[in-house]
Amino acid sequence: MDAAPDISVVLPAHNEAGNIAPMVKALTDVLAPLGRTEIIFVDDGSHDGTLAALRASAREGVRYVSFTRNFGHQAALRAGLRHAAGRSVIVMDSDFEHPPELIPQLVAAWRAGAKIVVTRRDDAAVAAGKRLSSRFYYRVLDAIGDVRIEPGSADYMLLDRAVVDAVNRMEEQDLFLRGLVRWLGFPLVTIPYARGVRRHGDSKYSLRRMVELALTGIAAHSVRPLRFAIWLALGFAAVGFLFVVYAVVSFLFVQHTVAGWSSIVAVIAILGAAQLLVLGIIGEYVGRILRETRKRPSYVVAETEADRADAKPTIVTR
Repeated sequence: MDAAPDISVVLPAHNEAGNIAPMVKALTDVLAPLGRTEIIFVDDGSHDGTLAALRASAREGVRYVSFTRNFGHQAALRAGLRHAAGRSVIVMDSDFEHPPELIPQLVAAWRAGAKIVVTRRDDAAVAAGKRLSSRFYYRVLDAIGDVRIEPGSADYMLLDRAVVDAVNRMEEQDLFLRGLVRWLGFPLVTIPYARGVRRHGDSKYSLRRMVELALTGIAAHSVRPLRFAIWLALGFAAVGFLFVVYAVVSFLFVQHTVAGWSSIVAVIAILGAAQLLVLGIIGEYVGRILRETRKRPSYVVAETEADRADAKPTIVTR
């Protein structure tokens, strides 16, 4: 039986057909001096030929997992971690925005004793809107969350086998990996990097997906929004009470006061907005509870390289 590889590299891929072969070549060159390694792609329901490219790469010893449909980036990371056999596992994107050239630094920090090696993106070259929204989000998460995540953090990291095993034991549906690994409390090192240039295609991370990930990060690592909802409701109740006092005082002591519809509408609008906001916060948590109680899998696998007759051994000896 072959020994476990020293390093597994896990790469989610959604419609990245043009990047598969160049990424395999780049990783092969970078990993060559680092010992026994394996490369695992997770095809997240692509429809552009990504699976065909992965099948071709499997002939060169690359492993892959293909989903039946698009289950999302975090589900792909979970699948990759479950399939990885290495003593350490690197997770990164397959579009070259996470530069493969950084891998030796991650491995060096791990071999020096770090159980988790995370990266922090240099935002100098990032669009101003995205940079500001990212900083704002992480400040909010830092204020209300149970873990601290530095602005510019990404799902480009190296995890020791002990950390991978701990993550794999987690059963929640909504995975937020960059928060979960910090919550575990293992020794952590941060390495800065400059974002690489995408080789082919366009970014698949739309505004909707970024908002969903942001909400997952908050809901997965904090119950403070629920407590905030209580205080918000009390605050608006106080505002409503002040309006009542104002109405009574005006009626008793102010001459020629005409009750206007505008003040009534204003009170109703304020209280209605508060109620909707509170219900929205509670609904977000209730919805996630529903997903947990269903016990559905985070993803469904259609095939792996082991299902292909022409696949070679999964561990590559360097």
